[in-house]
Amino acid sequence: MIATITLNPSVDICYYLDNLLLNQSNRIQKYYKTPGGKGINVSKVLTQLGVEVAATGFLGGTTGQFIEEKLKEMSVTPRFVKIQGDTRNCIAIVDSSGNQTELLEAGPNIREAESKLFIKQISELIRDSNIHVLAASGSLPKGLGTDYYKKLIEIAHKNKIKFVLDTSGDYLKEAIKAAPYLIKPNISELEDFLGMTITSEEELISGMYKLQDYSIEMVVVSLGENGCLALCGKEIYKVYLPKVYIKSAVGSGDAMLAGMLKEIQKESSYQEILKTGCTCGVLNAMNEKTGTIDTTKFAEIYSQISVKRLE
Repeated sequence: MIATITLNPSVDICYYLDNLLLNQSNRIQKYYKTPGGKGINVSKVLTQLGVEVAATGFLGGTTGQFIEEKLKEMSVTPRFVKIQGDTRNCIAIVDSSGNQTELLEAGPNIREAESKLFIKQISELIRDSNIHVLAASGSLPKGLGTDYYKKLIEIAHKNKIKFVLDTSGDYLKEAIKAAPYLIKPNISELEDFLGMTITSEEELISGMYKLQDYSIEMVVVSLGENGCLALCGKEIYKVYLPKVYIKSAVGSGDAMLAGMLKEIQKESSYQEILKTGCTCGVLNAMNEKTGTIDTTKFAEIYSQISVKRLE
Protein backbone atom coordinates (compact mmCIF):
# COMPACT_ATOMS: atom_id res chain seq x y z
CA MET A 1 0.00 0.00 0.00
CA ILE A 2 1.01 3.61 -0.64
CA ALA A 3 -0.02 6.40 1.73
CA THR A 4 -0.38 9.94 0.40
CA ILE A 5 -0.20 13.04 2.57
CA THR A 6 -2.18 16.19 1.71
CA LEU A 7 -1.93 18.60 4.62
CA ASN A 8 -3.89 21.42 2.95
CA PRO A 9 -6.50 19.68 0.74
CA SER A 10 -9.34 21.44 -1.02
CA VAL A 11 -12.61 21.04 -2.81
CA ASP A 12 -11.74 21.98 -6.39
CA ILE A 13 -14.53 23.64 -8.35
CA CYS A 14 -14.00 24.40 -12.04
CA TYR A 15 -16.49 26.63 -13.86
CA TYR A 16 -16.58 26.80 -17.68
CA LEU A 17 -18.08 29.82 -19.46
CA ASP A 18 -17.72 31.80 -22.71
CA ASN A 19 -16.21 34.96 -21.25
CA LEU A 20 -15.67 36.14 -17.68
CA LEU A 21 -17.49 39.46 -17.34
CA LEU A 22 -16.65 41.61 -14.32
CA ASN A 23 -19.46 43.34 -12.41
CA GLN A 24 -22.05 41.26 -14.27
CA SER A 25 -23.83 37.93 -13.89
CA ASN A 26 -22.04 35.06 -15.65
CA ARG A 27 -23.84 31.98 -16.96
CA ILE A 28 -21.98 28.75 -16.23
CA GLN A 29 -22.01 26.25 -19.11
CA LYS A 30 -20.71 23.33 -17.06
CA TYR A 31 -18.73 22.71 -13.89
CA TYR A 32 -16.81 20.03 -12.01
CA LYS A 33 -16.55 19.66 -8.24
CA THR A 34 -13.93 17.20 -7.04
CA PRO A 35 -11.62 16.44 -4.10
CA GLY A 36 -8.42 18.40 -4.64
CA GLY A 37 -4.94 19.05 -3.38
CA LYS A 38 -1.77 17.62 -4.86
CA GLY A 39 -1.63 14.50 -2.70
CA ILE A 40 -5.29 13.74 -3.34
CA ASN A 41 -4.69 14.06 -7.08
CA VAL A 42 -1.89 11.52 -6.68
CA SER A 43 -4.27 9.20 -4.82
CA LYS A 44 -6.90 9.44 -7.55
CA VAL A 45 -4.43 8.43 -10.26
CA LEU A 46 -2.97 5.61 -8.16
CA THR A 47 -6.40 4.00 -7.82
CA GLN A 48 -6.88 4.24 -11.59
CA LEU A 49 -3.58 2.36 -11.92
CA GLY A 50 -4.92 -0.37 -9.62
CA VAL A 51 -2.74 0.55 -6.65
CA GLU A 52 -4.13 0.33 -3.11
CA VAL A 53 -3.80 3.74 -1.49
CA ALA A 54 -4.63 5.45 1.80
CA ALA A 55 -5.05 9.23 1.73
CA THR A 56 -4.09 11.19 4.85
CA GLY A 57 -3.96 14.79 5.98
CA PHE A 58 -6.41 17.18 7.65
CA LEU A 59 -10.14 17.55 6.90
CA GLY A 60 -12.81 19.75 8.47
CA GLY A 61 -16.34 21.01 7.95
CA THR A 62 -18.79 20.13 5.19
CA THR A 63 -16.07 20.53 2.57
CA GLY A 64 -14.01 17.94 4.41
CA GLN A 65 -17.01 15.59 4.53
CA PHE A 66 -17.45 15.99 0.77
CA ILE A 67 -13.82 15.01 0.15
CA GLU A 68 -14.03 11.96 2.40
CA GLU A 69 -17.24 10.71 0.77
CA LYS A 70 -15.93 11.19 -2.77
CA LEU A 71 -12.63 9.45 -1.99
CA LYS A 72 -14.52 6.42 -0.69
CA GLU A 73 -16.48 6.33 -3.96
CA MET A 74 -13.13 6.30 -5.79
CA SER A 75 -11.88 3.35 -3.68
CA VAL A 76 -9.35 5.52 -1.86
CA THR A 77 -9.10 4.75 1.87
CA PRO A 78 -9.42 8.06 3.81
CA ARG A 79 -7.30 8.25 6.97
CA PHE A 80 -7.54 11.97 7.74
CA VAL A 81 -7.36 13.77 11.06
CA LYS A 82 -10.57 15.71 11.68
CA ILE A 83 -9.99 19.37 12.56
CA GLN A 84 -12.14 22.20 13.92
CA GLY A 85 -11.49 24.47 10.92
CA ASP A 86 -13.03 24.10 7.47
CA THR A 87 -11.22 22.56 4.52
CA ARG A 88 -10.75 25.20 1.81
CA ASN A 89 -12.32 25.66 -1.61
CA CYS A 90 -10.23 26.34 -4.72
CA ILE A 91 -12.15 27.76 -7.67
CA ALA A 92 -11.01 27.87 -11.29
CA ILE A 93 -12.88 29.83 -13.97
CA VAL A 94 -12.08 28.80 -17.54
CA ASP A 95 -13.30 30.75 -20.59
CA SER A 96 -13.75 29.57 -24.18
CA SER A 97 -10.19 30.66 -25.07
CA GLY A 98 -8.72 28.48 -22.35
CA ASN A 99 -7.81 31.39 -20.07
CA GLN A 100 -8.01 30.33 -16.44
CA THR A 101 -8.65 32.51 -13.39
CA GLU A 102 -8.11 30.94 -9.97
CA LEU A 103 -9.59 31.88 -6.60
CA LEU A 104 -7.73 30.04 -3.84
CA GLU A 105 -8.76 30.08 -0.20
CA ALA A 106 -5.89 30.01 2.30
CA GLY A 107 -7.21 27.06 4.26
CA PRO A 108 -7.66 26.37 7.98
CA ASN A 109 -5.35 27.04 10.87
CA ILE A 110 -4.11 23.75 12.33
CA ARG A 111 -4.07 23.62 16.13
CA GLU A 112 -1.11 22.17 18.00
CA ALA A 113 -3.18 19.23 19.27
CA GLU A 114 -4.29 18.43 15.71
CA SER A 115 -0.70 18.62 14.48
CA LYS A 116 0.47 16.18 17.15
CA LEU A 117 -2.46 13.85 16.47
CA PHE A 118 -1.48 13.60 12.80
CA ILE A 119 2.10 12.65 13.72
CA LYS A 120 0.68 9.95 16.00
CA GLN A 121 -1.73 8.70 13.32
CA ILE A 122 0.99 8.42 10.66
CA SER A 123 3.09 6.33 13.04
CA GLU A 124 0.09 4.07 13.72
CA LEU A 125 -0.73 3.78 10.01
CA ILE A 126 2.80 2.62 9.28
CA ARG A 127 2.68 0.16 12.17
CA ASP A 128 -0.75 -1.30 11.43
CA SER A 129 -0.82 -1.27 7.61
CA ASN A 130 1.39 -2.68 4.90
CA ILE A 131 2.76 0.72 3.86
CA HIS A 132 5.68 0.61 1.41
CA VAL A 133 5.95 4.29 0.46
CA LEU A 134 4.84 7.61 1.96
CA ALA A 135 4.27 10.47 -0.48
CA ALA A 136 3.64 14.07 0.59
CA SER A 137 2.64 16.84 -1.79
CA GLY A 138 1.79 20.51 -1.67
CA SER A 139 1.98 23.41 0.76
CA LEU A 140 1.37 23.39 4.49
CA PRO A 141 -1.63 25.06 6.16
CA LYS A 142 -1.26 27.75 8.78
CA GLY A 143 -0.20 26.47 12.17
CA LEU A 144 2.41 23.99 10.98
CA GLY A 145 6.11 24.81 11.11
CA THR A 146 8.29 24.71 8.01
CA ASP A 147 10.01 21.63 9.46
CA TYR A 148 6.80 19.55 9.55
CA TYR A 149 7.66 17.54 6.42
CA LYS A 150 11.14 16.99 7.88
CA LYS A 151 9.56 15.39 10.96
CA LEU A 152 7.47 13.07 8.78
CA ILE A 153 10.51 12.02 6.75
CA GLU A 154 12.35 11.15 9.96
CA ILE A 155 9.43 8.93 10.99
CA ALA A 156 9.62 7.18 7.62
CA HIS A 157 13.35 6.60 8.03
CA LYS A 158 12.84 5.07 11.48
CA ASN A 159 10.40 2.59 9.94
CA LYS A 160 12.59 1.92 6.85
CA ILE A 161 9.95 3.37 4.50
CA LYS A 162 10.71 5.46 1.42
CA PHE A 163 9.43 9.04 1.52
CA VAL A 164 8.64 10.88 -1.70
CA LEU A 165 8.14 14.66 -1.57
CA ASP A 166 6.71 17.25 -3.95
CA THR A 167 6.75 20.69 -2.32
CA SER A 168 8.57 24.00 -2.61
CA GLY A 169 10.03 26.98 -0.77
CA ASP A 170 11.07 26.76 2.86
CA TYR A 171 9.18 23.46 3.26
CA LEU A 172 11.48 21.90 0.64
CA LYS A 173 14.61 23.50 2.08
CA GLU A 174 13.91 22.04 5.52
CA ALA A 175 12.75 18.64 4.26
CA ILE A 176 15.84 18.06 2.13
CA LYS A 177 17.91 18.01 5.33
CA ALA A 178 16.16 14.74 6.29
CA ALA A 179 17.00 13.04 2.95
CA PRO A 180 13.71 12.06 1.29
CA TYR A 181 13.97 9.26 -1.27
CA LEU A 182 12.70 11.44 -4.14
CA ILE A 183 12.02 15.12 -4.68
CA LYS A 184 10.38 16.73 -7.72
CA PRO A 185 11.35 20.42 -7.87
CA ASN A 186 10.89 22.61 -10.92
CA ILE A 187 13.78 24.67 -12.26
CA SER A 188 12.89 27.84 -10.33
CA GLU A 189 12.61 25.88 -7.06
CA LEU A 190 16.00 24.31 -7.73
CA GLU A 191 17.48 27.74 -8.44
CA ASP A 192 16.04 29.07 -5.19
CA PHE A 193 17.41 26.20 -3.13
CA LEU A 194 20.88 26.21 -4.70
CA GLY A 195 21.19 29.99 -5.00
CA MET A 196 22.13 29.80 -8.68
CA THR A 197 20.66 30.74 -12.06
CA ILE A 198 20.05 27.86 -14.48
CA THR A 199 20.07 28.77 -18.17
CA SER A 200 21.10 25.50 -19.83
CA GLU A 201 20.73 21.75 -19.54
CA GLU A 202 24.36 21.51 -18.44
CA GLU A 203 23.75 23.95 -15.57
CA LEU A 204 20.63 22.05 -14.59
CA ILE A 205 22.55 18.78 -14.42
CA SER A 206 25.31 20.47 -12.41
CA GLY A 207 22.73 21.78 -9.94
CA MET A 208 21.12 18.37 -9.58
CA TYR A 209 24.48 16.79 -8.76
CA LYS A 210 24.88 19.24 -5.87
CA LEU A 211 21.90 17.59 -4.18
CA GLN A 212 23.89 14.36 -3.84
CA ASP A 213 25.36 15.88 -0.67
CA TYR A 214 21.92 15.41 0.93
CA SER A 215 21.69 11.66 0.21
CA ILE A 216 18.59 12.01 -1.97
CA GLU A 217 18.20 8.97 -4.23
CA MET A 218 16.16 10.59 -7.02
CA VAL A 219 15.82 14.22 -8.14
CA VAL A 220 13.26 14.59 -10.93
CA VAL A 221 12.88 17.94 -12.69
CA SER A 222 9.98 18.33 -15.11
CA LEU A 223 10.62 20.16 -18.38
CA GLY A 224 6.95 20.34 -19.34
CA GLU A 225 6.26 19.13 -22.86
CA ASN A 226 10.02 18.57 -23.25
CA GLY A 227 9.98 15.68 -20.78
CA CYS A 228 12.15 15.63 -17.70
CA LEU A 229 15.68 15.30 -16.40
CA ALA A 230 16.40 13.02 -13.47
CA LEU A 231 19.33 12.30 -11.19
CA CYS A 232 18.99 8.69 -10.10
CA GLY A 233 21.73 7.59 -7.75
CA LYS A 234 24.79 8.79 -9.67
CA GLU A 235 23.17 8.56 -13.11
CA ILE A 236 21.47 11.25 -15.20
CA TYR A 237 18.49 10.35 -17.38
CA LYS A 238 16.44 12.37 -19.85
CA VAL A 239 12.89 11.43 -20.80
CA TYR A 240 11.48 12.35 -24.21
CA LEU A 241 7.71 12.72 -24.67
CA PRO A 242 5.46 12.31 -27.72
CA LYS A 243 3.50 15.24 -29.15
CA VAL A 244 -0.14 14.99 -28.04
CA TYR A 245 -3.18 17.26 -27.96
CA ILE A 246 -3.20 18.86 -24.51
CA LYS A 247 -6.60 19.56 -22.97
CA SER A 248 -5.30 20.63 -19.55
CA ALA A 249 -1.83 20.33 -18.05
CA VAL A 250 -3.18 21.00 -14.54
CA GLY A 251 -2.35 18.06 -12.30
CA SER A 252 0.05 16.42 -14.75
CA GLY A 253 2.87 16.66 -12.23
CA ASP A 254 0.71 14.87 -9.66
CA ALA A 255 -0.20 12.17 -12.18
CA MET A 256 3.48 11.80 -13.01
CA LEU A 257 4.28 11.34 -9.33
CA ALA A 258 1.57 8.67 -9.04
CA GLY A 259 3.08 6.69 -11.88
CA MET A 260 6.53 6.88 -10.32
CA LEU A 261 5.15 5.80 -6.95
CA LYS A 262 3.60 2.71 -8.49
CA GLU A 263 6.99 1.62 -9.79
CA ILE A 264 8.91 2.67 -6.66
CA GLN A 265 6.65 0.41 -4.62
CA LYS A 266 7.50 -2.44 -7.01
CA GLU A 267 11.23 -1.59 -6.73
CA SER A 268 11.41 -1.18 -10.50
CA SER A 269 14.41 0.23 -12.38
CA TYR A 270 15.01 3.97 -12.63
CA GLN A 271 14.06 3.84 -16.30
CA GLU A 272 10.75 2.14 -15.54
CA ILE A 273 9.97 4.58 -12.73
CA LEU A 274 10.53 7.55 -15.04
CA LYS A 275 8.76 6.07 -18.05
CA THR A 276 5.62 5.09 -16.15
CA GLY A 277 5.57 8.45 -14.39
CA CYS A 278 5.82 10.43 -17.61
CA THR A 279 3.19 8.24 -19.26
CA CYS A 280 0.72 9.16 -16.52
CA GLY A 281 1.64 12.83 -16.78
CA VAL A 282 0.92 12.82 -20.52
CA LEU A 283 -2.36 10.95 -20.06
CA ASN A 284 -3.52 13.52 -17.49
CA ALA A 285 -2.73 16.36 -19.91
CA MET A 286 -4.92 14.65 -22.52
CA ASN A 287 -7.92 14.87 -20.16
CA GLU A 288 -9.64 18.08 -19.02
CA LYS A 289 -10.36 16.65 -15.56
CA THR A 290 -7.47 16.94 -13.12
CA GLY A 291 -6.22 13.62 -11.77
CA THR A 292 -7.92 11.58 -14.48
CA ILE A 293 -6.16 9.29 -16.95
CA ASP A 294 -7.47 7.04 -19.70
CA THR A 295 -5.81 3.74 -18.83
CA THR A 296 -6.91 2.23 -22.16
CA LYS A 297 -4.34 4.53 -23.82
CA PHE A 298 -1.54 3.71 -21.38
CA ALA A 299 0.27 1.18 -23.58
CA GLU A 300 0.05 3.47 -26.63
CA ILE A 301 1.61 6.48 -24.86
CA TYR A 302 4.10 4.33 -22.94
CA SER A 303 5.48 2.93 -26.21
CA GLN A 304 6.11 6.46 -27.52
CA ILE A 305 8.18 7.60 -24.52
CA SER A 306 11.92 7.05 -24.50
CA VAL A 307 14.39 7.25 -21.62
CA LYS A 308 18.05 7.97 -22.39
CA ARG A 309 20.94 7.84 -19.96
CA LEU A 310 23.11 10.95 -20.40
CA GLU A 311 25.76 10.37 -17.73
